[in-house]
Amino acid sequence: MNTDYRKLCMDLFGTDDVNELKKLAKNIKAKNPRNAGRKKKFTQNDICKMQAMIANGMTINEVAAQFGTSRQIVGKYLNTKPEAGYTLRMTYMYQQHPCTLIDVDFLNEKIKIENRTADILHRAFGAVEEPTWDDFEWFLKDRCFPATRGNVKDILLGLQLTDYDPLQIVEKTKGRTAEDDMWLKFAYYPKESTINA
Repeated sequence: MNTDYRKLCMDLFGTDDVNELKKLAKNIKAKNPRNAGRKKKFTQNDICKMQAMIANGMTINEVAAQFGTSRQIVGKYLNTKPEAGYTLRMTYMYQQHPCTLIDVDFLNEKIKIENRTADILHRAFGAVEEPTWDDFEWFLKDRCFPATRGNVKDILLGLQLTDYDPLQIVEKTKGRTAEDDMWLKFAYYPKESTINA
């Protein structure tokens, strides 16, 4: 039986050109031609570069494109879990740019911040690097409508709130005000038990 290999190559691969067949064979031998599967791990130096890019105004999508990865992977490297005791993370945003991470420990009335921008005007606490609990309370009030407003009861009713509580108000309004393009994202974390089992 005579086999027509040229016809067989045309049927199987759509070509009988030797160079094209070699390229196809090379791709088949490659372990991962689609580049699927687990993505590479980034070094601390890469993470510092990502943070610098974000601080200079790039979006997470733009950083991801620079590093050839996804937005979720960049977020995983940049957004670590808060320390034990800190049960709320507020991210102070300018449009789609994260400017300040604010970790809140309600029990001990402490906050920790991490500025992600060099622009002091877009930082939650401006030039202050170690804000106090009083600074935090002032910040929340500043992101709310005034408590002395004439129709405050109607506004609270519209927000489904019974009392003027700045934290609850900024949760409902995302801290948006008419004065700027800043807003807040919220992430709650369960309180970690300190009791050894």
